[in-house]
Amino acid sequence: MANNENTEEIITIDSDDDDLEVTHYATPTTSNRFSGVKHGADTPFKSEPSRTLLSGSSSAVKIQPVDSDEEDANDGELAYKKFKERKSLKRKQTAAATRKAKMPRGDPIVGRVKQERPTPLPKRPLKQWGEVSSEDELMENTLPRYLKIRRSQFDRKYEHLQDHGLKLPPTYEDVDFSDDERLEELQERPVFPINTRKQDYKDIELPYSMGIIPAPIAQWLRQYQVEGVAFLHELFVYQKGGVLGDDMGLGKTIQVIAFLTAAYGKTGDERDAKRMRKMRRSDDSVWYPRTLIVCPGTLIANWKSEFARWGWWHVESYHGENKDLALDAAKSGRVEILITTYTTYMNNKDSVNMIEWDCVIADECHKIKERKSGTTQSMNEINALCRIGLTGTAIQNKYEELWTLLNWTNPGVLGPVSTWKAQISEPLKIGQSHDATLSELSRARRTAKKLVENLLPQFFIRRMKSLIADQLPKKIDRVVFCPLTETQAEAYENFLDSDIVDYIKTSTEPCECRSGKKSGWCCRRFIPDRDPPNWQSYVFPAINVLQKLSNHLAILIPQGVDPKEKQEKDRDYLELALPEQWEDLYRSRDSIVNYANPEFCGKWKVLRKLLKWWHSNGDKVLIFSHSVRLLKMLQMLFHHTSYNVSYLDGSMSLDDRAKAVDEFNADPRQFVFLISTKAGGIGLNITSANKVVVVDPNWNPSYDLQAQDRAYRIGQLRDVEVFRLISAGTIEEIVYARQIYKQQQANIGYNASSERRYFKGVQEKKDQKGEIFGLKNFFGYQNTNIVLRDIVNRTNVAESRAGVQVVDIDLQAEEEGYDYTDRPMKSEDEAMSQIAAMICGEDEDKKDHKPSANLPTPHKHDPVQAILASAGVEYTHLNNEVIGSSRVEEDLSRRAELAPNDTTGDRQVFMSSQPFSQPTGEPVRFKYHPPEDVIRRQFCSMARRFGYADATEFALVVEGMTQAQRRACLDKWYRERREVLLSADQNTSEEEWIKDENIPKEEMDVKGGWIKDEKGPKEES
Repeated sequence: MANNENTEEIITIDSDDDDLEVTHYATPTTSNRFSGVKHGADTPFKSEPSRTLLSGSSSAVKIQPVDSDEEDANDGELAYKKFKERKSLKRKQTAAATRKAKMPRGDPIVGRVKQERPTPLPKRPLKQWGEVSSEDELMENTLPRYLKIRRSQFDRKYEHLQDHGLKLPPTYEDVDFSDDERLEELQERPVFPINTRKQDYKDIELPYSMGIIPAPIAQWLRQYQVEGVAFLHELFVYQKGGVLGDDMGLGKTIQVIAFLTAAYGKTGDERDAKRMRKMRRSDDSVWYPRTLIVCPGTLIANWKSEFARWGWWHVESYHGENKDLALDAAKSGRVEILITTYTTYMNNKDSVNMIEWDCVIADECHKIKERKSGTTQSMNEINALCRIGLTGTAIQNKYEELWTLLNWTNPGVLGPVSTWKAQISEPLKIGQSHDATLSELSRARRTAKKLVENLLPQFFIRRMKSLIADQLPKKIDRVVFCPLTETQAEAYENFLDSDIVDYIKTSTEPCECRSGKKSGWCCRRFIPDRDPPNWQSYVFPAINVLQKLSNHLAILIPQGVDPKEKQEKDRDYLELALPEQWEDLYRSRDSIVNYANPEFCGKWKVLRKLLKWWHSNGDKVLIFSHSVRLLKMLQMLFHHTSYNVSYLDGSMSLDDRAKAVDEFNADPRQFVFLISTKAGGIGLNITSANKVVVVDPNWNPSYDLQAQDRAYRIGQLRDVEVFRLISAGTIEEIVYARQIYKQQQANIGYNASSERRYFKGVQEKKDQKGEIFGLKNFFGYQNTNIVLRDIVNRTNVAESRAGVQVVDIDLQAEEEGYDYTDRPMKSEDEAMSQIAAMICGEDEDKKDHKPSANLPTPHKHDPVQAILASAGVEYTHLNNEVIGSSRVEEDLSRRAELAPNDTTGDRQVFMSSQPFSQPTGEPVRFKYHPPEDVIRRQFCSMARRFGYADATEFALVVEGMTQAQRRACLDKWYRERREVLLSADQNTSEEEWIKDENIPKEEMDVKGGWIKDEKGPKEES
């Protein structure tokens, strides 16, 4: 918000700033690693939050109304206007008076005696955000009154009692345990095999929260898990909230149980089973914690088994037929841990919230990522001050999801979501565009660092799976772009040519009537002969049809068991896609022949060959799809083969799902496990499998990542291969490209990483749709062209070109405060050599024409690649090579951050053409789209440069390169082209240079990918 001179801007938020400024004390009194805020200051749960408007400012101008009968009489229009508005004004005055009369009534509670409101603590005014809207509303303004009262009481208690007002572990000094006399004989948990790796057997003290992790548990925890336990227990003691965002497979459940062990003051032996009962019998006024865990239904059994493995706990589940008995036990203090599901809680929130929970743990808390969803709104009312979220995917689609999670844990502390969008989301998204300017990139990188280094550590911690790399085998995440069959391609194009898609695609174009409106809101609002007629009704169904066509044509055929209305709709879409075959297909709609038809599914051609190979090698395979119908089709097909098949989808009970998993893990004869992506993506441990196939990409990348982790987790003994099948040129490419986009955004939000900037589009920016956003991109077909390959290659080239431009960074290193080496630079040539080593990873002699050491030799026969090639696959890549940063991107980001705020900030980082000057002063520009014959000549030159006998041999090598190796190759090539051009006029004549480089005389203006124009620079697009 802009500051006006002499105007007081109130920036404070009515929130509990103790999350930012808590004061801790050293043991034996508690101390806090956070700095700044005193407990008892304004909290996010204040009982009467309000927005204080600015007043008394010297710059405030009061506009007095004109009060002149003469003016009114002389102005007939004004008099008439006042006459027309008299009733409206009267209604507004009446409504205002009614609101004023209702205000003193407060918040009456039926059936209860209203308690006197305690004297409110001093409050600071809220930041003035302008007009209040749904995005400007702070969550604490809508919190239930019982939460506001609880927060006020806790703050006052801490203010008066200091450490004694905190939720420190219960003391058992006055409780007699008969087992104390036989401590050495007491059983302890957990119990693992003797050869299991463990730490020293000793208690671990948590100095910031006066907690203790008992030795029986502490010996099995890794250091990062101890740190997680300390983080969680500190939140509990100070009744704050936070998110444990560790990557999947790092033991978030174990960290929670260890933290609860410390919070309950347990010792990890048999005595823990008696603590709750003895405390309840000793004195009803003695505090003993009560914890609620909310999780997906598939995880209830896992939580119970883990509690039983790691200690002695009284755990009940509030789910199913006997849930009321469990809730009654929790109310009476006979339960330590109550577990429920999100749906069960949402449907029974009033009953659950009658209990004052000391801690609520939301497992897979990304379930509440949508700010306006019913689940999130219900969870906002949960009766607990300490709110802890567990998720490995806090950012799945956009940065606002992270705000929603953090705002649930600490309501109001982060301010309204509108501010989060303006200060965090927008800069990060715009700066990640391929066409970002220097200033946009600079702001994005600075914002990411502030977010990760300053803001998030107070509420959010995340560790990556690399911490346990020593316990895991290798994982290869391969993306396979499968061609459509001829029948599929024909059906796909037919549907795109339909009137439905035509109206959708042209809806945002200017209307032909020249009204200035978009056609979809003018003359083309309705599709003739369609019911309903408005084109908007067909957007999502049409996208769904394209996804079905990309997967398997048989999915589009109506099912006989479907309702008649649905069959008619599906039949209409089938007719649009296959106008000559739809009648025959409809008549045989339930025939297995349609499922097995190889012309109906290009992916099936690939999958069938892979399965045959894996079966002969004794592998076990997980096949995930979000289409249950496709899974059932595959199940029916496999029943006619020698493959033993297991199956799991959302229609199965939790017990049946667990049974299917156990049978697959235990029986080595079970070969394929067909699993619904959403139903089986979390909570399942299927480490007996070592191959994972994701048949169709999901819009949300976390679903596909979680599916992989069913096999790739602790306990896996074999290397894991993941195959993501993408139909080339179809909407599935857009879906997968958006997965990349979202994964990159998440990495930026978690780690402030300098992700490679592939895409020109910006999410939710109407004027920057780029290649992956907007309806036109959804409803296009590239036929044999693989869009993502072109995007990746374009970025490789752009980075290589930009890499040539950053060769002077060391020449200003001293001025910019950045060094690549400790020794001073002696010359520009030395700087050039150093940057070459940095980019290419090695020093090389460009005159040595032996095959380059950093290029792969012709690769050995790879049976998987051979299988894919035989199925018509032209392009694959490894997902982990596409996600992440590059050295050039890191350098560009660093330079953008250090760049001065001048006019150069408006220049694009990846310019469409980037000029430089030869020694003669003639400008030369890169030619990005040269003719095909020039491309072929350049490729032959590259082959000779890197020491290969012919271009074919070099092509085979390039085909087997990883993305990183291709980037290194391009970096080297373009850098050397630049050096040759810069030295050409100094050392040799143009004719000699052309002769040395084996370039034909007639192509003398084309030099290694660079073009020179006597009249000035030019570029061919």
